[in-house]
Amino acid sequence: MDRYLELMYVRRGNGGVRTLRIHRTAAIAAVAGFAALVGSAVFILAAHSSDISKSITLKKLDHENGVLMAEMGRFGAQMQELRDAMAVSFDLQNRARILASLEPISNDVWHVGVGGPEPLSLKMETAYPDSMFNDLTENLGTMLRQSKLQLGSYREVISVLEKEREVRESTPTIRPLKGGFLSSRFGRRMDPFLGEITLHPGVDYRARMGNPVVATADGLVSFAGRDGGFGYMVEIDHGSGFRTRYAHLSKILVHRGQSVKRSEMIGLVGNTGHSTGSHLHYEVLFRKVHRDPLQYVIPEGISFD
Repeated sequence: MDRYLELMYVRRGNGGVRTLRIHRTAAIAAVAGFAALVGSAVFILAAHSSDISKSITLKKLDHENGVLMAEMGRFGAQMQELRDAMAVSFDLQNRARILASLEPISNDVWHVGVGGPEPLSLKMETAYPDSMFNDLTENLGTMLRQSKLQLGSYREVISVLEKEREVRESTPTIRPLKGGFLSSRFGRRMDPFLGEITLHPGVDYRARMGNPVVATADGLVSFAGRDGGFGYMVEIDHGSGFRTRYAHLSKILVHRGQSVKRSEMIGLVGNTGHSTGSHLHYEVLFRKVHRDPLQYVIPEGISFD
């Protein structure tokens, strides 16, 4: 009897009790088979669920990859526009360098993008073998180096132009007064007081008493007062080696140490000191040597700037 299992069940109502005898081996086989069936079903369901999950993930990744490729395409187009703009900027930059008397940047240097090391963050060829990404990375690296090269070039041009502007602003290029007329030139002449030939270190302008006298360039007033035979005189230090003097004034309108601009009024025409009449004596010195002031005057009608 130990080889059999008896299952007893009671019928509804007055059906009585029924007994079912099952061999133990058959029962165990049935239970094992059922368990195996259930396990297989669970495994198949799990595998199917995994496949479904992987399929969803792949579809999502494929969609994201499509979006990324589209973005890279747009980025590539924008980079091309930037490259075109930088090419135009390169031409304008070289024109600026020529105007500043600097050597233009060669095409070979520009296309290689010499001007700085390639950023380490852009060296991704081994991590990202995709050719499109590598092309974008390489182009971006080149443009970054070109931008550094261009920035250094513009700084060089600006430095040269600023120095030239300082020289221009310190060069006495206008007449020291409006009106009047040139009565005595620079050079050797008969001195009206000594009665002998001497060097006249400046020029004289005959003008009415009180005619405004102006600074012929930007500078700093280094002297303003009475100076012997010059009478009332103003001297301006313009920098870059230039100094100018305005003598025989009737009135001085500036003081020592004052900063003045080109065309700014500094005094009035007079007849002080050793003078034979109302006039302005005007001198230009470059590195302590007298120069002919007329060599520096730009004719009216020609723009200084």
